[in-house]
Formats: sequence, structure tokens, C-alpha cells
Amino acid sequence: MPKLPDVTKLTIPPPSDPLNVFPISWPKSPQITYDLFALAKAQAWDPEDLPWHTLTEAKISAEERLAIGYWFSVLGIFDAAAPPVFAHALIEMFKNKEEDGVRKCFSTILRDELNHEEVCRKATMACLPGSPYGPLEWTPKTALEKGAYNNIQWAYHNGARYWDGYVKAFDKYPFQEAFKRVSRDESRHARMALYLTKRTFPSLPQEQKEFITKQLRAGFIFLSLILFKPFPGKFWELPDTFVDTHDILQQAAQSGGLGILSLKAREDAWRNAMLKVKKTVEAYGIAFPAMPEVGLMGQEVAEEDLETIVPVF
Repeated sequence: MPKLPDVTKLTIPPPSDPLNVFPISWPKSPQITYDLFALAKAQAWDPEDLPWHTLTEAKISAEERLAIGYWFSVLGIFDAAAPPVFAHALIEMFKNKEEDGVRKCFSTILRDELNHEEVCRKATMACLPGSPYGPLEWTPKTALEKGAYNNIQWAYHNGARYWDGYVKAFDKYPFQEAFKRVSRDESRHARMALYLTKRTFPSLPQEQKEFITKQLRAGFIFLSLILFKPFPGKFWELPDTFVDTHDILQQAAQSGGLGILSLKAREDAWRNAMLKVKKTVEAYGIAFPAMPEVGLMGQEVAEEDLETIVPVF
């Protein structure tokens, strides 16, 4: 049996970089973070279990099927960008010794976003011509297909621009169940965000509060493509042909069974969501940006200021 070494001869390893994930620690967290982590595990779901055959076998026109594939291709700008963003955030949380419960919650957000991205993948493969493995990996033939393809190209061009900046339903098909589960996931994410808001915002310096005002404006404009309509200005680089083609395809997707709200309904829903954000940030002395596109007053943000702001994915 080996003999225990003389403890007076033990050596201490050299110090590690403070931002290394080691040494391991589990910084204390409020119970709410563990409750949300447990809820995420209980609500776990697999996109593979949804009835995708009802979409592939649906008796809809080629134009309607194309439009549904187009809509999910555009949605992919947001949902396909989320997994790497949250993966990076999770690494940074471990490096900075963030609260254990917060890290665990972010790990479930990463998993959720992968599920949401998978819904986009399966929908586009089921609807775009040739069942492609990517929204641009097919050859358009008709005028509508060419318009849809070009719109996707431009949408992804803008997604790439802001990714570079980051680095430097209807009761048909599987969508009713998919959107219900995605909505449930996002509700949990919002509760986690609210906890971080309450923990962080009271001590923010004025400079960061002003930055948040600009970031809110940038984020709303970024989301305008899918939640309302792309706002005019320098933020979205889109050709003159984009909006008309986008509207035609959205109408076709709606007639094909995808529960896209009318433009007026989307505007009302988005305005109400913005008002909730406005109430939250103003409680901490953070100015809400003016959003004249939906009739909301606030602090004006110069378009030039947005060029240095990375929108929230």
C-alpha cells in the first residue's frame, strides 16, 4: 500500500487565468433560477415527434408550399442565429463565474433555440423545391420562386451583416403544436430575462442605460422583418423588389394554412409587446426609444448611432 506523501512537500500549482472555466465553482443562485431550470427539463420536447407528415402530404398549391418554406427561411435569420449566440454566452458565463442557476437556465435556452432552429429546418425541407438542406441550396425556376430565392439571399445578407457585428399558428400541419411549444419556451426565457433585469438594471451606469436605449431601437428594427414589415432606412439593406415579393409570399403562406396575422394585427400585437418593454425599462430610469413606425413616442435615436449597435438576436 502506498505511503501518504509528506504534506510539507506539497506544491501549489501556478495561478490560472481568472477567466478560465477552472477551478470549478457553483456560485449561489436564487431559487427562481433552479425552479426555471427544473421547469425547462419538465417541458423538454423533440421537434421530431411533431406530425411533419401532415405538411409533406398536404394538398396545397405549389405557390402556397413555396411561401411556407420561404416564411420559415426568413424566420431562420433569427432562430438559426440564436444557438451560437447562446452557446457563446454560456461559455462566457462559466468563465466569469456567473451564478450556477443562471448558467443552467442558459443551457436550457440553448437547447430550446436548437429546437426552434430545427422547426425551421424541417419546414423548409418539407416545402422548398427539392427538399434542400439549406434555404439557398435549390434552383428556382418560376418567377415566384426566383423572387422568393432572391428575397432569402437578401435576408441572409442582412443576417450576415449583423452576425459579423456580433463577432466583432394555424391548426394545420405540425405548426400549431410547434408554435405552442416555442411560445412556452419563450415564456420561460422571458422570466429568466426578467430576473436578470431586476438583478442588473438598478446598478447600471448612465452610459450603459443610454446604450440599452439604442440597442432596443436596433433590436426592434432587426425584428421588424418577421414581426411586422422591414422598416425603411439604412439598417435593412434590401432591394426595391423585396417588400412586394415578401407580401405576396406571406399572403400565399397564409392561404396555405400558415396562421400569419394581418399587417394591422401584427402591428397591434407588436406595439403591445413594445409597451410592456417600455414599462419595464422606464422603471429603471432607461429611456425607451421612439418607435414612430408603430406610433410610440420616446427618445430619438439617430440612424447613425445604430450603425455601431449590435441588435439582440
